[in-house]
Amino acid sequence: MDWSTFLLALLPAVLASLYFWSSTFSRRKNFPPGPTGIPFFGNILSFGKQPPVTMLRWKEQFGDIYGLHVGRKPLVVLSDFNTIKKVFGDDAAAGREQSSPIRHDIATGAGSGLIFSQDDLWRTHRRFALSTLRDLGMGKNWLEDSIIAEVEGLCQTLRDTEQKPFDPKEQLTNSVSNVICALIFGQRFDLKDPKFTQLTTMLTTNIQNVDVEGLAEVMPFLMWFPNRVRDRVMTVRRNLRSLAVFFKDQVDEHARTKQRDEVVPDYLYAYQAEAENRSKTVAENTFDEPQLLSSLFDLFIAGSETTSTTTLWAFVYMIENPEVMWKVQAEIDQNIGRDRVLTNADRGLLPYTEATLLEIQRCASLVPLSVPHTTRSEMNIDGYIIPKDTVLLANLYSVHRDPRYWEKPEKFDPTRFLDEKEKLIRHEGFAPFSVGKRACLGESLAKMELFLFIANLLRSFNLRLPAGKTLSHEDYHASVVNCPNPFQLIFEPRT
Repeated sequence: MDWSTFLLALLPAVLASLYFWSSTFSRRKNFPPGPTGIPFFGNILSFGKQPPVTMLRWKEQFGDIYGLHVGRKPLVVLSDFNTIKKVFGDDAAAGREQSSPIRHDIATGAGSGLIFSQDDLWRTHRRFALSTLRDLGMGKNWLEDSIIAEVEGLCQTLRDTEQKPFDPKEQLTNSVSNVICALIFGQRFDLKDPKFTQLTTMLTTNIQNVDVEGLAEVMPFLMWFPNRVRDRVMTVRRNLRSLAVFFKDQVDEHARTKQRDEVVPDYLYAYQAEAENRSKTVAENTFDEPQLLSSLFDLFIAGSETTSTTTLWAFVYMIENPEVMWKVQAEIDQNIGRDRVLTNADRGLLPYTEATLLEIQRCASLVPLSVPHTTRSEMNIDGYIIPKDTVLLANLYSVHRDPRYWEKPEKFDPTRFLDEKEKLIRHEGFAPFSVGKRACLGESLAKMELFLFIANLLRSFNLRLPAGKTLSHEDYHASVVNCPNPFQLIFEPRT
């Protein structure tokens, strides 16, 4: 068969596929407008290296609500704060995608845990997580003491660099991860422990590679042979399994050493106690080991990567805006002094420092599209009919740059969070932890960590770039989490 005959034979199949593609979408009545997609691929090839920037441009073109497709899967992007708050407060929008090339089986946490579960499983375990974390110490002295101990250990590591260029990411991630380890495992790890460093590196690697998931979903044949997409997906899967082994070791250790105190010392003991109680009283007990391992992973990643990466963004913005750094340091020196560690009780005395932390979160927009939701039933969103199982994205990157809420949104300006009396003000349109029923359950812990880490680091060090180096907030890797590209700084002690 020659090529012309082959192409003629193939043509009917191509035309039929195109017809199926177009007819499938045309049956969706009153779906939001949006950019034109490519058959079979949808809009995924148009996202570029920084999808939030592309989506901001589409928002300016199509409005606050617009529709996309990843392959044949419909997505609706919400770009207005009030719309996001209304929609994400509705149970009908509280679903999660259950199919994933990465979390595809029990071993990799498919449909389980605190982030990717839904319906009664999610509601039950979110309630348990919220109450347990509150009882364990969110806002209590022992937890603050644990954070401060990690801050002081990190500061010592930075002093030991002796003002030589240093990439702080690894040690910073380990320090922050130790805080969540104290909560969920009741222990910390040495900052230079190679096994612990390997685990936190896996965590970072997964965050950086999860953006490939969409391509693997649209083109599943890429998983059939060696290529870059398959390699990245398989790396994430292997890391998930390795992390599961680490968590399983912690589970087994806790099971061997039953806690006898009336006060439960950590999340893992609390979960095991709840599982034992429910096994006696509940017919269908969802407090099983697969759900536990997935929940531990979700708590570990949410409690590690977000805070450490926000601190990296703080370094970037302080280098770009040294006058802000100097003003933060002056406020600390004047109101507290640089000779003692800052505590949570000092926050009220440092309004400009607090405003700077808020502005860092606004500009960084760390989780730019939040965690995708799905519709559990058909929804009407501002007159648009959104079918069941449609993915909903909250474009927080756009919200944090919306001129309706922010004057000169492109400018880094902490004073936007202060009134004329230098008191903190809360802006509508500020949602670094998302909003609604599935907002971040560790928000209070994250706020305390960000203050104690960033404020104490700025109290202790002047930040400088090595000679000949530059640093820009425009240089970052866009994924589920926006992370600055690797950089080195000189940490000059303020003594």
